[in-house]
Amino acid sequence: MSGTIGSVSAAQPHDLGGVPVLVVVTGPPGSGKSAVAAALRARLELPLIAKDSLKEALGGALAIRGRAESQPLGTAVFTLLAHIAHELLANNVSLIAEGNFQATSMLFVDLPPARIVQVHVTAEPALLRKRMLERAENRHPVHWDADAADEVAARAATGEWSVLPLPGDLVEIDTTTWPDLRDATERVAALVRNTAGPRSR
Repeated sequence: MSGTIGSVSAAQPHDLGGVPVLVVVTGPPGSGKSAVAAALRARLELPLIAKDSLKEALGGALAIRGRAESQPLGTAVFTLLAHIAHELLANNVSLIAEGNFQATSMLFVDLPPARIVQVHVTAEPALLRKRMLERAENRHPVHWDADAADEVAARAATGEWSVLPLPGDLVEIDTTTWPDLRDATERVAALVRNTAGPRSR
């Protein structure tokens, strides 16, 4: 499946009331999640909590450079991301969360009431590896893309980071051939609008 965008069914932008919407942008490293999430933030005008942005900010502040230090930092960042997302959702704030989540990620544990729109971004494993190697030189030093590229490709080939078993709605984006993100963001925006509840204020 190359350059395809598929959607299943129906979730709300920043100023709509009712139950808040959680847009989950997920998929394997190197798939283009960051670009998709940035496009969605611009289109939906929702706050974006991105795993890599948090990791880079904390890693820079803590002067983390080694891979051995970077790996536990990544785990801690997922916990921090979940804490921030839960606080916003509990206060009726819709948001976008981006990262290579798994079904057991802290984000989905004791999640406050929310309508979920999952945006799953993927690409062929060989291309994930190629992208990670190409971007390694320009990445923040807290990342170790060159070292992890082969492992990521192998794990992706086994089906890791596939679509999450979440309730709600789904948009799938295959970036093996880069798609038109305007189409993708419009599909997500339509789902967000269609599942919006009545205004609460």
